[in-house]
Amino acid sequence: MLQSGNDSSCCTDFQKTNRTAGESGAEAVIVPVVFGLIFVVGVLGNSLVMLVIGRVKPSGGARALSPTNIFVVNLSVADLIFLLICTPLHATIYSLPEWVFGAFLCKFGHFLAMVSMLVSILTLVAMSVDRYIAVVRSKNSACVRSRRNALVGLCVIWTMSLLFSVPVAQNYVLTTHPSAPNSTFCWENGSGESRRSYKVSILLLGFVLPLLLICCCYIRQEGPGFESWPGVFLHGVCMFSPCMRGFSPGKCVCVAVCPVCPFVAL
Repeated sequence: MLQSGNDSSCCTDFQKTNRTAGESGAEAVIVPVVFGLIFVVGVLGNSLVMLVIGRVKPSGGARALSPTNIFVVNLSVADLIFLLICTPLHATIYSLPEWVFGAFLCKFGHFLAMVSMLVSILTLVAMSVDRYIAVVRSKNSACVRSRRNALVGLCVIWTMSLLFSVPVAQNYVLTTHPSAPNSTFCWENGSGESRRSYKVSILLLGFVLPLLLICCCYIRQEGPGFESWPGVFLHGVCMFSPCMRGFSPGKCVCVAVCPVCPFVAL
């Protein structure tokens, strides 16, 4: 059974699920179709990015897998993980009356969703720092912007993302609801104080700090006379806000658009 601390939020989600399975059925059809379109666009876009980078031939003695290309490939890998595993699972929430995939996928699906979100955001931060070093610290960029350092950065990004996502796997459980005692649902079942603390930590790590760091990098690139910092800030907010929504259509849109961001920024 659900704990009392989560009754209000779970009841709201349960009502949404009931509306999906109700007479109208509009959400049960429209949302999976939207997810399907984003799935196709995201998979094709990320696969194309990886294909293009894999086929790039060295020119002028430069290696094809530059630090920037390594970060772009990592961004596409994180997005594909979300699209191929998490998106189909989440789409069924709107089309099926209960969770039918068992306890493991309940935990693992939400765990991977959080991991892919953090990896995508932190990779965008790493690309901004890499660009800052290439433009502002160009004299020392050759030794700093190496393939080895980029791979070390990816190890740090994945390690941090995996560790910060462990509470998600711990909190999501299969449970029942008084309105549907014969059905099972995948709910977040954490206590109020610990849940709020974790949400604040993820907000700082996955939104506030990355946004500030990216804005600082781009402002420093343009020099002291840069007057478009409000536009950079709004651009960062618009880019990160859907990502921070986690398991949602907004996250899917973010995943579909993320591969384009590095090429627009660079």
